[in-house]
Amino acid sequence: MTLEQLERRVDDLERQLAELRRDSKPLGPLPRVDDTFGMFAGDPEFDEIVRLGREYREQVNSKDQ
Repeated sequence: MTLEQLERRVDDLERQLAELRRDSKPLGPLPRVDDTFGMFAGDPEFDEIVRLGREYREQVNSKDQ
């Protein structure tokens, strides 16, 4: 890569970074842990995640014994 190509690339990256900074919104306060309880209640995908995790742990624990 020539010096000229590198300079153009850096300029492009700086422009992209400036756009990202301009368009980004600051994060609001994070929710308290108590506020997250039940947020996946009735979610079938979350239930499947829990089931698969339990199945995996049972397999691992049965091999250890």
